[in-house]
Amino acid sequence: LALRFSHLALELAAALQAADVPLVIRQQAGSRQRVFDANPAARQLGVLPGMGLKQAQLLIPDLTVLDRDPAREEEGLQRLAHWAMRFTSQVVLQPPAGLLLEVGASRRLFGDLETIHKQVMGSCRQLGHGPLSAIAPSPQAAWWLSAGAGPTRVTRPRDLRKALAPLPLHSLELPARQQQALRRMGQRTLGDCLRLPRAGLARRFGPEWVTQLDRALGQRPDPRPCFQPPLSFNAQLELPAEVNHCAGLLFGLRRLLQELGGALLGADAAIDRLTLTLQYADCPPDSIILRLLRPQRDPEQLLELWRERLERERLPAPVLGLGLASADFQAADHGNRGLFGADTGCAEEATLWERLQARLGRERVRQPGVLADHRPESAWSLATSVEGAPAGQRPLWLLDPPQPLQQGPEGPWLDGPLRLEQGPERIESGWWQGRQVRRDYFIASDHHGARLWLFRQADDRSWYLHGRFG
Repeated sequence: LALRFSHLALELAAALQAADVPLVIRQQAGSRQRVFDANPAARQLGVLPGMGLKQAQLLIPDLTVLDRDPAREEEGLQRLAHWAMRFTSQVVLQPPAGLLLEVGASRRLFGDLETIHKQVMGSCRQLGHGPLSAIAPSPQAAWWLSAGAGPTRVTRPRDLRKALAPLPLHSLELPARQQQALRRMGQRTLGDCLRLPRAGLARRFGPEWVTQLDRALGQRPDPRPCFQPPLSFNAQLELPAEVNHCAGLLFGLRRLLQELGGALLGADAAIDRLTLTLQYADCPPDSIILRLLRPQRDPEQLLELWRERLERERLPAPVLGLGLASADFQAADHGNRGLFGADTGCAEEATLWERLQARLGRERVRQPGVLADHRPESAWSLATSVEGAPAGQRPLWLLDPPQPLQQGPEGPWLDGPLRLEQGPERIESGWWQGRQVRRDYFIASDHHGARLWLFRQADDRSWYLHGRFG
């Protein structure tokens, strides 16, 4: 699948301008300044790409003019490559404004090619881009077909020659001298070139041109290096207008999270921490950190957590831009699913905890968890630890501090004699922390049938009630 972002420079700049304002991208061509691209508002008034800038300004006196920034376009293309990895792990950069996606292996996940194409183009529109596209068995053929002439979807290699034949020579991005030579020979389309003898083509235009034709027709392999994203994410986004409320940041944040989600899917990774940097008009930048209980990579879930997190913030000044950075990627944890479907209870519980922490603050929402410590008073924590508790029956209701018991003629006494049912269980631990315990625990019952958890100090043989069973 080839994506040709013919208006990439304009789309990157138009995000900062109103759609009804005539806008052109200016490019220096020798000693003259020419229009590299124009938005629909400028085109309706007669401004076209390639026109001299002075002529365009005569047509539209209040024309907005921006300089072309190749570095920004390169960065934008790489960010689009991050996004595209949500559809395939094999993305190829086609500078200066194109991407090639190997989607054959993605059909088992997304469905047929039509479904994949609709999802890719719909996601492109959400990001503010409208590329030309084409699908073909070879990358070179897909790229040439994406120029817009002829069919845009070819699935069988034997149909490539027929589909490529109507393409005009100017859509092949050949050097100007080579195009001129072909025109002098009467060649106007790619089909005209394919009818010429191969030996004559190679002798006159070089073997590279013949090799390129063979690769387009699928007769020679066409290996291309795939985009290798870094194992972290850091992207900036200028906002189209000043934002005075945190709710207005979500539109730009959604776009950054879509790019992050593609990078995480392509790397089969997840993240547990994100940093949002706010660029203000009259204040130094500020950072907001979002910590997750478990690594995630779903853009929609991350956006919902950011929505909760930003509700606690107050902006000291209007925001001009956003920056989103992640910690290092972590390998995604793919849990096993049950025979009759996945148990979503744990995931929903973790999502609830994350939303509460994002809304109220991490320090205000703490989850009780068990610790691997045999001492009952030390076997729990208000952190999120789930290391595991020691084996054995334990009551959920512990007394703090343990209640001293009287010594009766036959054993411990609490409003009557207590009957020992299980025990003793010796717990001797904590000497390395200066809080050593040496106790013998018993399960007992009183005259009402209530079950109690008792212990006897190993040193002085005194009895204590430490917990009650439900």
